Amino acid sequence: MRTHEFTIHSDFDRDDLIAVSSQASRFASDISLSFVTTDHEHRVDVKSLLGMAMLPIRHGSVVRLQTRGRDELEALEYILDVLEKGHS
Repeated sequence: MRTHEFTIHSDFDRDDLIAVSSQASRFASDISLSFVTTDHEHRVDVKSLLGMAMLPIRHGSVVRLQTRGRDELEALEYILDVLEKGHS
């Protein structure tokens, strides 16, 4: 399992998050994203279109990305790159 924690530098709208989810589906590994807002801990399977579309990811959110599987390092690096750029 690979884990990386980082801060989001721009807001993501629903279309951005759906695009991230679509890109994640090309990997065999499990990919999850978690973060805490003032009143709730959010955890979602990045490959879930609906789950990703419902996330309130905003500038300044501290996010933990976890991958597990045969291509976990490649999946982590790719999704991390997409999320850190702020655009999918």
